[in-house]
Amino acid sequence: VTDGLHKKYPNRVRDFPPDETTLIGCGMGFAQSGLLPIVEIPYAKYLDCGADMFYEAAITNWLSNGKAPIGMFIRLQGFDKGVFGGNFHTHNVIPTPCGVDVVCYSNGEDYAKGFRHAILQAKQGRIVMSVDSTNLLYARDIHPKDELWRRPFPQKG
Repeated sequence: VTDGLHKKYPNRVRDFPPDETTLIGCGMGFAQSGLLPIVEIPYAKYLDCGADMFYEAAITNWLSNGKAPIGMFIRLQGFDKGVFGGNFHTHNVIPTPCGVDVVCYSNGEDYAKGFRHAILQAKQGRIVMSVDSTNLLYARDIHPKDELWRRPFPQKG
């Protein structure tokens, strides 16, 4: 989804090394400076690597009594049956501390509508974590002629 975005929008998209502590920490800093970060973490299990920073971000709004909201959108893949990779690609535990809204969508139309709503929530200071099904992500490649998984892009509303 994000391949080539950094090159296309160099002033809006940052490309970081795969270090989850840095990704979440920079997301916190961007949020505190008034930006709305969308942090992409490849797999749910990788969130363990940045757990301290993730939990810090999750409770900062509460600890500051709403004076330091950390609104951001975290996108990651996880759960469902593993069809590739090892433990780190098919791990089924998703941390859900207080202060984090977790959403998951079953089809593209719901994803588009839900993403719009999640961004509005993040703009209001919420941390929203969207979890994509790893299996659904790759199922489209198993049956390339079956386009039933596609949906028309929904209008706003």
